[in-house]
Amino acid sequence: MKRFFRYLDSVIKMEVEREGKTKFKTDSVLAAPVEELDTDVANHLFQGLRLHGLEGSSSQDFNEMEIVETTDGFSITIELHDDQAVLGLGQTIGPLNKRGGVYEMYNTDEPDHSPSKRRLYSTLPIFYISSPERQIGFFLDHPGYSRFDVGFEIRDRLKIDVEGDGFDLFMFFEKPEETLRDIFKLTGNPLFLPIWSLGYHQSRWSYEDEKSVLDIAKEFRDRKIPCDAIHLDIDYMDEYKVFTWNRDRFPDPSSMIDELSRMGIKVVAIVDPGVKAVDGYDVYEDGIKNDSFCKREDGRPFKAAVWPGESSFPDFLNTATRSWWGKYYDRLLKKGIAGFWNDMNEPAIFYTSESLKELRQMSAELEDRGIETEFLFGRIISKKKYFDYGNDFTQRDDSGIVHLHRKVRNIYGFNMARAAYEGIRSCEPERRPFNITRSSYPGIQRYAILWTGDNDSQWEHLLSEIRLVQSISLAGVSFTGCDVGGFGGDCSGELLVRWTQFGAFLPFFRNHSAIGTRKQEPWAFDEEVERLVKKAIDLRYSLLPYLYTIHKQSADGETTMIRPLALVWPQDRETHYADDQFMMGSAIMVAPVYQRNSEGRHVYLPGGEWLDLNSKSIIEGGHIWVSAPLELCGGAGRV
Repeated sequence: MKRFFRYLDSVIKMEVEREGKTKFKTDSVLAAPVEELDTDVANHLFQGLRLHGLEGSSSQDFNEMEIVETTDGFSITIELHDDQAVLGLGQTIGPLNKRGGVYEMYNTDEPDHSPSKRRLYSTLPIFYISSPERQIGFFLDHPGYSRFDVGFEIRDRLKIDVEGDGFDLFMFFEKPEETLRDIFKLTGNPLFLPIWSLGYHQSRWSYEDEKSVLDIAKEFRDRKIPCDAIHLDIDYMDEYKVFTWNRDRFPDPSSMIDELSRMGIKVVAIVDPGVKAVDGYDVYEDGIKNDSFCKREDGRPFKAAVWPGESSFPDFLNTATRSWWGKYYDRLLKKGIAGFWNDMNEPAIFYTSESLKELRQMSAELEDRGIETEFLFGRIISKKKYFDYGNDFTQRDDSGIVHLHRKVRNIYGFNMARAAYEGIRSCEPERRPFNITRSSYPGIQRYAILWTGDNDSQWEHLLSEIRLVQSISLAGVSFTGCDVGGFGGDCSGELLVRWTQFGAFLPFFRNHSAIGTRKQEPWAFDEEVERLVKKAIDLRYSLLPYLYTIHKQSADGETTMIRPLALVWPQDRETHYADDQFMMGSAIMVAPVYQRNSEGRHVYLPGGEWLDLNSKSIIEGGHIWVSAPLELCGGAGRV
């Protein structure tokens, strides 16, 4: 069954459901429809579900569209023309033009950001079919699994497989920048953050005690390197119990935070959804009392292992649980914590007792055959490939309806971030929350900022991040960034310099690295690396008036801070493929160097005159070679 609705001036929603079934409705879209379109109007607009602009297009401009009901759900196919790029799809690996790839929307803790990965932490299924002559935007509002074959199997076909009883497909018939404004009108404007959010952030898993944190802060001040925030990873907690402090490592959090405040440094604390299942821990006991945790299909408590060991998981699908969870942020606010970092909220799960038992049985059988399994066993657990945790538990909505988690998984992180935001505002109504999330869904921009997750200290990952932040921005998530220097693996001095030069132009500018890896604070290498990293950070601070201005424009729903060239110049075919550079606001072109030992790079400047921000010379638009030795950190501005 299909129904059509008009939103705003030129946004059409196609609502599709199985006969006799009711699909789950997300809270992504805030706007109400203007009208429901009758069949005759729908047929006039779509001519049998052919897509074209509302002004009318020639027949050769049509993209044939077909929707077929399948055993598991639905299949949507859209014809692609040779001159069309498919841009966006949110947090997906690969070029900004996704044509030729396969991508999955199923939020997953996936630290391996290699080109073969089809899914990551967030579901942001917003994309643009774009040619120089015409652009159409799409938003698939569906909280369960979906798969996008973007011309991989058949070059001229986009095929979307959707699991479940229905979906909403929004279609936008304006230029991409206007489509982005319509996305904000539908799903909400980005947060307006405090100015310190735009400063430099330093993090590591972990600065493990008060002395380490204070020593890091003093190093920044002694070396005269700007820094606005230090982030605390999981080791500040008592046995990884959320909303607690390890009093051996952090005996006086308030005093530590006060001292950091005197140095002008804010503190951001990590918060995970896994609640350690142990008697005597009040968050766990209150959750049991309030019936706030996810359950198995048979009604038994669902428990699985994450950092604290066996844990229960809040059921953020219902309002009561979100309100219950949100009140605990006050514990950290009262200690002076200025911001929150909601992590592991896909949710990430290491194993369940059942899967662990099965793995041990398999291990024993292999050992009986003389096969060493210790390495294999750990590898299976670490890769999380052995069990499908999405089928192991349920969630309950406000109406009391129980849903298999797999069918609503993609909004778990969205709702955790929402609970945090609403809790912070409830505790301190005048505060502008600084709230980070790893997992997200469209509309997340009104509750949190998004970072790209656990990347690696590799040059290939630097290029990947340049593309990822653009694709995420096309979904309306304006304030985004990545782990500068790379989270996993060992960073080199040259890579840290180049990554920091890139990071200086990201909305969220944080250096973060993993336990057991080489440290990558600005001074962790040699004096020359420190000088160049400091130079990039200083440049960032010189741009703060400009960055704060475009951040406010974004919070007002005008556009995103990061703007892919194809968003600004969709009529220029070159921009559909120039995805290793982007605009920061309307004035600055950013073209990072992402290859080792490079002394420069090719840059594409769309037509017109540009100002080289280093030499102050005027450059004509077109393809140019820019000399960019390691010393150089700058960009080009529009004249």
